Amino acid sequence: MRITLYTHPMCPFAQKAAIALNYAFPDYTSQTVNLYSSSGPFPKSKLREVESNYGLTPKGYIPVLLHEVEGSDPVCLQESDDILDYIVSLDESLKPSNLANHNTVRRAVKALSTNTNKPDSLLTTLDGVCSTSAFLGGDSFSTTDCIALPFLQRIKETHSLEGFDRLNEYYSKVEGEEYYKKSCSSEWWWWW
Repeated sequence: MRITLYTHPMCPFAQKAAIALNYAFPDYTSQTVNLYSSSGPFPKSKLREVESNYGLTPKGYIPVLLHEVEGSDPVCLQESDDILDYIVSLDESLKPSNLANHNTVRRAVKALSTNTNKPDSLLTTLDGVCSTSAFLGGDSFSTTDCIALPFLQRIKETHSLEGFDRLNEYYSKVEGEEYYKKSCSSEWWWWW
Protein backbone atom coordinates (compact mmCIF):
# COMPACT_ATOMS: atom_id res chain seq x y z
CA MET A 1 0.00 0.00 0.00
CA ARG A 2 1.26 3.43 -0.91
CA ILE A 3 -0.45 6.70 0.00
CA THR A 4 0.73 9.97 -1.53
CA LEU A 5 -0.62 13.34 -0.47
CA TYR A 6 -0.08 16.16 -2.98
CA THR A 7 0.07 19.16 -0.74
CA HIS A 8 1.56 22.45 0.31
CA PRO A 9 2.63 22.82 3.95
CA MET A 10 1.02 26.26 4.34
CA CYS A 11 -2.49 25.31 3.18
CA PRO A 12 -5.06 24.64 5.94
CA PHE A 13 -7.07 22.24 3.76
CA ALA A 14 -4.01 20.17 2.96
CA GLN A 15 -3.06 20.29 6.64
CA LYS A 16 -6.42 18.70 7.55
CA ALA A 17 -5.52 15.67 5.45
CA ALA A 18 -1.91 15.64 6.64
CA ILE A 19 -2.98 15.55 10.30
CA ALA A 20 -5.19 12.51 9.66
CA LEU A 21 -2.47 10.77 7.66
CA ASN A 22 0.22 11.52 10.22
CA TYR A 23 -2.07 10.04 12.87
CA ALA A 24 -3.14 6.89 11.02
CA PHE A 25 -0.49 6.31 8.32
CA PRO A 26 2.69 8.17 9.34
CA ASP A 27 4.70 6.49 6.57
CA TYR A 28 2.68 8.11 3.78
CA THR A 29 4.50 10.10 1.08
CA SER A 30 4.08 13.85 0.88
CA GLN A 31 4.63 15.66 -2.42
CA THR A 32 4.80 19.45 -2.13
CA VAL A 33 3.22 21.18 -5.13
CA ASN A 34 4.66 24.46 -6.37
CA LEU A 35 1.40 26.40 -6.62
CA TYR A 36 2.70 29.69 -7.94
CA SER A 37 5.21 28.80 -10.61
CA SER A 38 5.36 26.53 -13.62
CA SER A 39 8.90 25.54 -12.71
CA GLY A 40 10.44 23.74 -9.77
CA PRO A 41 10.40 20.08 -8.81
CA PHE A 42 6.62 19.62 -8.84
CA PRO A 43 4.58 22.42 -10.47
CA LYS A 44 0.78 22.46 -10.72
CA SER A 45 1.01 21.08 -14.24
CA LYS A 46 2.36 17.80 -12.82
CA LEU A 47 -0.48 17.67 -10.31
CA ARG A 48 -2.95 18.14 -13.16
CA GLU A 49 -1.28 15.19 -14.94
CA VAL A 50 -1.75 13.02 -11.84
CA GLU A 51 -5.40 14.04 -11.61
CA SER A 52 -5.98 13.35 -15.31
CA ASN A 53 -4.11 10.01 -15.22
CA TYR A 54 -6.43 8.79 -12.46
CA GLY A 55 -9.70 9.89 -14.03
CA LEU A 56 -10.25 13.21 -12.26
CA THR A 57 -10.99 16.55 -13.84
CA PRO A 58 -7.63 18.31 -13.56
CA LYS A 59 -7.96 21.29 -11.22
CA GLY A 60 -4.43 21.71 -9.90
CA TYR A 61 -5.76 22.40 -6.38
CA ILE A 62 -4.47 20.79 -3.24
CA PRO A 63 -4.87 18.50 -1.45
CA VAL A 64 -5.03 15.45 -3.70
CA LEU A 65 -4.65 11.95 -2.28
CA LEU A 66 -3.48 8.97 -4.30
CA HIS A 67 -3.84 5.52 -2.70
CA GLU A 68 -2.21 2.66 -4.58
CA VAL A 69 -2.68 -0.94 -3.44
CA GLU A 70 -1.11 -3.83 -5.28
CA GLY A 71 -3.79 -5.87 -7.05
CA SER A 72 -6.44 -3.12 -6.76
CA ASP A 73 -7.42 -0.09 -8.76
CA PRO A 74 -5.80 3.07 -7.37
CA VAL A 75 -7.98 5.65 -5.63
CA CYS A 76 -7.36 9.33 -6.35
CA LEU A 77 -9.35 12.01 -4.54
CA GLN A 78 -9.60 15.78 -4.49
CA GLU A 79 -11.13 17.92 -1.72
CA SER A 80 -10.03 17.68 1.89
CA ASP A 81 -13.38 16.54 3.32
CA ASP A 82 -13.60 13.69 0.79
CA ILE A 83 -10.03 12.73 1.65
CA LEU A 84 -10.84 12.68 5.37
CA ASP A 85 -13.86 10.47 4.75
CA TYR A 86 -11.69 8.10 2.74
CA ILE A 87 -9.02 7.96 5.45
CA VAL A 88 -11.75 6.98 7.93
CA SER A 89 -12.72 4.14 5.58
CA LEU A 90 -9.12 2.90 5.88
CA ASP A 91 -8.78 3.47 9.62
CA GLU A 92 -12.03 3.60 11.55
CA SER A 93 -10.24 4.75 14.72
CA LEU A 94 -10.49 8.24 13.19
CA LYS A 95 -14.28 8.05 12.92
CA PRO A 96 -15.93 10.58 15.22
CA SER A 97 -18.05 8.96 17.91
CA ASN A 98 -20.23 12.04 18.34
CA LEU A 99 -21.69 12.89 14.92
CA ALA A 100 -23.65 15.85 16.29
CA ASN A 101 -20.41 17.45 17.47
CA HIS A 102 -18.73 16.54 14.19
CA ASN A 103 -21.43 18.28 12.16
CA THR A 104 -21.40 21.30 14.49
CA VAL A 105 -17.63 21.68 14.13
CA ARG A 106 -17.73 21.23 10.37
CA ARG A 107 -20.39 23.94 9.97
CA ALA A 108 -18.58 26.33 12.33
CA VAL A 109 -15.27 25.96 10.47
CA LYS A 110 -16.98 26.51 7.10
CA ALA A 111 -18.65 29.67 8.46
CA LEU A 112 -15.23 31.03 9.45
CA SER A 113 -14.39 31.40 5.76
CA THR A 114 -16.70 34.40 5.55
CA ASN A 115 -14.85 36.36 8.23
CA THR A 116 -11.44 35.33 9.50
CA ASN A 117 -11.08 38.62 11.40
CA LYS A 118 -13.87 37.73 13.84
CA PRO A 119 -13.44 34.12 14.93
CA ASP A 120 -15.46 34.42 18.17
CA SER A 121 -18.40 32.41 16.85
CA LEU A 122 -16.13 29.49 15.95
CA LEU A 123 -14.28 29.74 19.26
CA THR A 124 -17.51 29.82 21.26
CA THR A 125 -18.81 26.79 19.37
CA LEU A 126 -15.60 24.81 19.82
CA ASP A 127 -15.31 25.76 23.50
CA GLY A 128 -18.83 24.44 24.00
CA VAL A 129 -18.01 21.21 22.17
CA CYS A 130 -14.94 20.79 24.41
CA SER A 131 -17.25 20.82 27.44
CA THR A 132 -18.94 17.62 26.24
CA SER A 133 -15.96 15.39 25.38
CA ALA A 134 -12.17 15.05 25.48
CA PHE A 135 -11.84 15.71 21.74
CA LEU A 136 -13.98 17.61 19.24
CA GLY A 137 -15.58 14.50 17.75
CA GLY A 138 -15.95 12.45 20.94
CA ASP A 139 -13.74 10.70 23.44
CA SER A 140 -10.84 10.05 21.07
CA PHE A 141 -8.99 11.91 18.34
CA SER A 142 -10.92 11.89 15.04
CA THR A 143 -11.29 13.62 11.71
CA THR A 144 -13.35 16.26 13.52
CA ASP A 145 -10.15 17.40 15.19
CA CYS A 146 -8.38 17.36 11.82
CA ILE A 147 -11.01 19.73 10.42
CA ALA A 148 -10.56 22.34 13.14
CA LEU A 149 -6.89 22.22 14.11
CA PRO A 150 -5.32 24.14 11.18
CA PHE A 151 -7.77 26.99 11.76
CA LEU A 152 -7.28 26.96 15.54
CA GLN A 153 -3.55 27.32 14.96
CA ARG A 154 -4.12 30.42 12.85
CA ILE A 155 -6.60 31.94 15.29
CA LYS A 156 -4.31 31.34 18.24
CA GLU A 157 -1.43 33.05 16.43
CA THR A 158 -3.43 36.01 15.04
CA HIS A 159 -5.97 36.53 17.81
CA SER A 160 -5.99 34.44 20.97
CA LEU A 161 -7.79 31.60 22.67
CA GLU A 162 -8.01 33.69 25.83
CA GLY A 163 -11.38 33.40 27.50
CA PHE A 164 -12.02 30.00 25.92
CA ASP A 165 -10.54 27.90 28.71
CA ARG A 166 -11.79 24.45 27.67
CA LEU A 167 -10.74 25.03 24.06
CA ASN A 168 -7.34 26.34 25.12
CA GLU A 169 -6.81 23.25 27.31
CA TYR A 170 -7.80 20.98 24.42
CA TYR A 171 -5.52 22.79 21.96
CA SER A 172 -2.58 22.72 24.38
CA LYS A 173 -3.00 18.95 24.68
CA VAL A 174 -3.16 18.32 20.93
CA GLU A 175 -0.49 20.74 19.72
CA GLY A 176 2.17 18.67 21.46
CA GLU A 177 1.26 15.50 19.59
CA GLU A 178 3.60 14.32 16.84
CA TYR A 179 0.82 13.99 14.23
CA TYR A 180 -0.02 17.66 14.77
CA LYS A 181 3.57 18.96 14.89
CA LYS A 182 4.43 17.16 11.63
CA SER A 183 1.40 18.62 9.88
CA CYS A 184 1.06 22.26 10.89
CA SER A 185 3.79 24.62 9.78
CA SER A 186 4.83 27.74 11.67
CA GLU A 187 4.37 29.51 8.33
CA TRP A 188 0.86 29.39 6.94
CA TRP A 189 -1.89 31.21 5.09
CA TRP A 190 -5.65 31.35 5.50
CA TRP A 191 -6.18 30.65 1.81
CA TRP A 192 -9.85 30.70 0.96
